Amino acid sequence: MNSAVMLPIVGRDIRKTFRLGTGEVVRALDGVSLEARRGTLTALVGPDGAGKTTLIRLVVGLIAPDAGTLNVLDIDVVAQPQAVQDRIGYMPQKFGLYEDLSVQENLDLYADLHGIGAAERQRQYPRLLEMTALAPFTRRLAGQLSGGMKQKLGLACTLIRSPELVLLDEPTVGVDPLSRRELWDIILRLVKDDGLTVLLSTSYLDEAERCGHVVVLHSGRVLAQGPPAEITATAGERAFVADPPPGQTARGLQARLLEEPDVIDAVPEAGRVRIVRAAETGRDSPIALLAGAKVDAVPPRFEDAFMVLLRQAVGNRPAANLKFDEPREQQTDKLAVEVHDLVRRFGNFVAVDHVSFDVRRGEIFGLLGPNGAGKTTTFRMLCGLLPVTSGALQVAGMDLRYARASARQHIGYVAQKFSL
Repeated sequence: MNSAVMLPIVGRDIRKTFRLGTGEVVRALDGVSLEARRGTLTALVGPDGAGKTTLIRLVVGLIAPDAGTLNVLDIDVVAQPQAVQDRIGYMPQKFGLYEDLSVQENLDLYADLHGIGAAERQRQYPRLLEMTALAPFTRRLAGQLSGGMKQKLGLACTLIRSPELVLLDEPTVGVDPLSRRELWDIILRLVKDDGLTVLLSTSYLDEAERCGHVVVLHSGRVLAQGPPAEITATAGERAFVADPPPGQTARGLQARLLEEPDVIDAVPEAGRVRIVRAAETGRDSPIALLAGAKVDAVPPRFEDAFMVLLRQAVGNRPAANLKFDEPREQQTDKLAVEVHDLVRRFGNFVAVDHVSFDVRRGEIFGLLGPNGAGKTTTFRMLCGLLPVTSGALQVAGMDLRYARASARQHIGYVAQKFSL
């Protein structure tokens, strides 16, 4: 069988540059080669600026490479982009849903655009609505859906034409943890049950572990590619967890370890610190900072291997010129935020229902929950942008029930849609 037929995507030595308005030339892809196998979930993994979106846009035929070859479904996508686009489904980062149309109207619109007849719609609609759990919401406007529901609707619109190949550009960015899990359940079901070929991009390293094949990108170059387990194995015998020495916190130990040349990564984890060491040190080479501490070897994770690959690519250069000061643990007894029995109502709807928590100075405190849990409403009250219905709320010693305007002078706030 022809190898191009067996491999829905085959790219060789792909290069792409962009010239900015300043005249600066940015090398988005620098000699990238990759393959995606039929019926397999393949992930492009890497940080922002790695070249993931550029590569997906090349596969879709929206832009052309400067050099190299790229065959999609046994078609030269540079020579025949429309022939490729007629057979694939593509969901970009910002999918073009019409927020003033309902869920059903969006599905109908995309079915019209792709020339899907009545019989095919009767077959596809129930399956897609059941798969995405959107059946109870067909009359709801798309603009009133949560972020996760919008992504699921976008995926349903992408699948309505029964494509041979689906490309998803960071489908879970900005999606709450529960919706992210639901989206991944759908994607995995499409691959395992329907035998669909999917290429997606992600910057979440835990998502890469769920794929059949991974292409790790950084600064437009491929650092590694293959099954996740093979890539993870490259960090074998380099991962450890350590207890902080007496008198230190996990955060304090992390800050010190990151300054060690033979430590690639250090992350606090359940009161301990997970450490990835450089290969050349050897597993038995001691770290002075851990003298007397309990240190255990642990199996490597994909994230550990990614950090090893990144160190090999960029050397020992730190990500930023940061100087970690001594942790100011003596300040942790002071409260920066005090929330007690907080309530916020919008008419009959209770958005925040008797919530209480404290945040100490020098502490990183997170609000975790699905869309609609009340996180943004709580943030807006903390910033003095929304009045409190009832309860007590103090930030930096100021009571936000009575001093919302003056309190905002002491608060920095980055909203979901920050207006630059």
